[in-house]
Amino acid sequence: MEVVGKSKAHIILDSCFHESGIYFANHEKLIKCNPYCSNVKYLMDRDIFQWIFQVDDPRKNPITAVFFVRQHEEYFSLDDSYGKAFAEARVKNKAPYNGKGKRIRWEAVHDYPEFEKLSPHTFVGKASSEICLLHQHDDKTSVYFDTDICLDFELSFPLNLMPEGILKFMTETIMSQIMQQATESMLCKVQSDICCIAAPELAVEGGQK
Repeated sequence: MEVVGKSKAHIILDSCFHESGIYFANHEKLIKCNPYCSNVKYLMDRDIFQWIFQVDDPRKNPITAVFFVRQHEEYFSLDDSYGKAFAEARVKNKAPYNGKGKRIRWEAVHDYPEFEKLSPHTFVGKASSEICLLHQHDDKTSVYFDTDICLDFELSFPLNLMPEGILKFMTETIMSQIMQQATESMLCKVQSDICCIAAPELAVEGGQK
């Protein structure tokens, strides 16, 4: 059964656009802020990253989720085609921004290498994220963090006796809650690392379709 979890976050950092861009481009450092990540490594020969996450299934049994992702970075402007579409979807007020932005994408890699499964309950998932940094006039940085994760679970007895639609809804709700908590924890760690502004300006939304 394939299940999808989604989370969205927005944070304003006291650090300047350049420094924030360097921090968020440091893939291994950033993903290690996730409390469910037990290991992350860069596979240089393929130019991809491998994540290993420890999570629980719907019955609270521990499972291992492995992800392979590739990182892309590019600059954009709120006046170009991508910037206009992004602003329309995510930015409520463009007044604080000077128009300069940086986009960091994590895309799922389907052609991944063989690896040793740590347990029988090891699944390969698909993860994709988009991190958009906008330069503010006050030299702070606004960061929009969107993540989708997909896992294909093998249902065991007695879960396989439940209607799949109900089980899928329950599992996706739980996964989105876990992702919300993980995103919030990650960004709190970012706050402590690069001196973000007060926590009330941290907004996290989980389970958005």
